[in-house]
Amino acid sequence: MPTVLPSVETVIVISAFALIYMLVLLRKTLQGKFDLYDFLMLSMVAILPAGFALFPSLAYLVSHLTGVVFPFVVMFGALFLVVFAFLHNMTARLHRLERQNCALIQEQSLLALELQAKESSRPGG
Repeated sequence: MPTVLPSVETVIVISAFALIYMLVLLRKTLQGKFDLYDFLMLSMVAILPAGFALFPSLAYLVSHLTGVVFPFVVMFGALFLVVFAFLHNMTARLHRLERQNCALIQEQSLLALELQAKESSRPGG
């Protein structure tokens, strides 16, 4: 199958998106809104398409090695893999925060009971 190069317009649009998106992600990471893992996972949304558009011979090589006819199918498969990995990490974090929240609520309830018991045991209370 012959290698079909992307048009100049396609390369410009994908490169502009990747640059702007990466700058926004970097700013949010530096502000502390994202951690490094989130930055890396979310940046794959820009890096993978840019890599396939800027290096079409590499895209065709990966496509050939995986036995897939069209490189964009490999790219979308890789993007799905990144999304599922990100989703798995977010689910694990959410579960961990849920357990921590439950433990904090229990601890706060015990402290409230202890405080109430101390107040009721005071003379004149």
